[in-house]
Amino acid sequence: MRVVSWNLAFRAGVVSEGQGGLLRRLNPDLALLQEVNPGSADRLRRAAELDWLVLAVDLRLPAADDRPVRRRGVAIAGRGQPPASSWLPTGVLPPERTLLAELHVGGLPVTVISYHAPPGVTWGLVKPRQAVALASWLATQQGPALLGADANTPLIDAADFARTRTHWHTGNRHLNGEPGDDLLFGPGRVHPLDDALRRWLADHPDHMSQIPALGPLAVTHRTGRRKHSAGTARRFDSIWVTRHWEVQGIEHLYEEGIAAGSDHALVLADLTVRPGSVGDLD
Repeated sequence: MRVVSWNLAFRAGVVSEGQGGLLRRLNPDLALLQEVNPGSADRLRRAAELDWLVLAVDLRLPAADDRPVRRRGVAIAGRGQPPASSWLPTGVLPPERTLLAELHVGGLPVTVISYHAPPGVTWGLVKPRQAVALASWLATQQGPALLGADANTPLIDAADFARTRTHWHTGNRHLNGEPGDDLLFGPGRVHPLDDALRRWLADHPDHMSQIPALGPLAVTHRTGRRKHSAGTARRFDSIWVTRHWEVQGIEHLYEEGIAAGSDHALVLADLTVRPGSVGDLD
């Protein structure tokens, strides 16, 4: 199964030829999208030649103080049969930034998740609390799952996962004793999903040996990017998988993503169901 995760950057006017065209050429079976413009979402789906698309903003209750940024929700799209169900996880706030759906893939009932962390510099404690809430829910799940995320972290994407540091890691003084987003995206994670890139690199040590000790393992976004500055390379975008999947290949298409009108790379992973997984759902 070919899976993409991509922050579209909520752009209008670039959907059909840019973003939709790139998705169409890559031909994914499943697209886990962030910052989707609801006004052009169906146009994107048609341009990408996808069969269905579910928007988180369509499932939430609008708040009285909604701002335009609250419309920049996540989405899940794909080919074939639409999800058996789709929902917003209880207690993971703000609701438009996390969407779950149940699909059937190769005989497996699979939970797929699109996730977008808000930037901590403007949202403060909302960011780690959102991450901890989803991590706590994922910790209770044992079945096959896929997560595509713009995590807005890590700060340090080290080759040695134990040295990776998320922006709002547990112990950060700004958390005032609360747990941090390392429970979702760091070495302190409490759930059963693995970073698909790290899973692939573990099977390809020749590639891992070329990565600097403090990373990043790939470039998907640049913070502080300006006209005369390339900014700081980050790997904020990732795909996470349970043990039920084998990662056959993974790419981070940064230049292609920028050319299509986003400010994030498109993460592309080719996955296969691990032999024996159909009978191993516990």
